Amino acid sequence: MSQAATIIDFTLQRKRKLAQQQGRLLWAMYAQQAGFAASPGSLAITSSKTPRQA
Repeated sequence: MSQAATIIDFTLQRKRKLAQQQGRLLWAMYAQQAGFAASPGSLAITSSKTPRQA
């Protein structure tokens, strides 16, 4: 892999990570405004196919 390809991969990875962080922040703000007691840790996506009971 060339050095240029590695730099591009790091740039794309940084953009994806930033987009994920922004999405989590927006969801946390939405949940807070909607009255849900939500923290960033409780909003983690799980692989289970059954809905969670609150």
